[in-house]
Amino acid sequence: MLTKRNVVALIAFSFMASASAAEFSLGAGAVYNESPYRGYNDNVHAAPLVSYESESFYFRQTTLGYILSKSKSNEFSVTASWMPLQFDPADNDDHAMKQLDKRDSTAMVGAAWYHHEQWGSLKVSAAADVLDNSNGWVGEMSLFRQMPMGKLMLTPAVGVLYYDGNFNEYYYGISGNESRCSGLSSYSPGDSWTPYVALTAKYPLTANLTLLASANYSVLPDDIKNSPMVDRDDSFTFLSGVSWRF
Repeated sequence: MLTKRNVVALIAFSFMASASAAEFSLGAGAVYNESPYRGYNDNVHAAPLVSYESESFYFRQTTLGYILSKSKSNEFSVTASWMPLQFDPADNDDHAMKQLDKRDSTAMVGAAWYHHEQWGSLKVSAAADVLDNSNGWVGEMSLFRQMPMGKLMLTPAVGVLYYDGNFNEYYYGISGNESRCSGLSSYSPGDSWTPYVALTAKYPLTANLTLLASANYSVLPDDIKNSPMVDRDDSFTFLSGVSWRF
């Protein structure tokens, strides 16, 4: 669940860094995701690939941004995004996990700052849940760099995600009532930092059609991996697809 968001973000970086004028692309792909939740075996999902860039607005996968200030080196924007994390007990194969409450995906509102140098780009962002699901907020800091190799464009990235205690409580905590129903120990996590590394590759087949692939690896922090809902200490996601630039 965590790394699915990271791959979406990295592909958005790749689109953003190459756009110099109004540009729209649309495509589709497949995501393989090793969920940290125990009892999940459905690891492959279809995923739309959508990107739009203009001087004032952008849409980078799940994030809509309004650019308040932009120069060659800096971009500052306010953002509205969809957080795709969710837990549906009906889709789980573990009997105890089926007794837990559903955790819904949610909408986030915040801000993002991009800084570009010859050595690469820095992103710093923060956003808060506005649908009162977790009442939490998340932050992210990442470094990424585009590396052209002929037609092939590689974008490696390294970053860290911050999740506050309310966010982790909603997605990984187990209440007393859930504990009595499921037999799992009650659990109340604190805030956490999740480091990740990722790599995106883009290869143009024609002037408009591009192949995309992205891999992401995350190390889960103690406050997440110690939850009885979780049976992993890391997570991996791979996405591949095609996009058409209009």
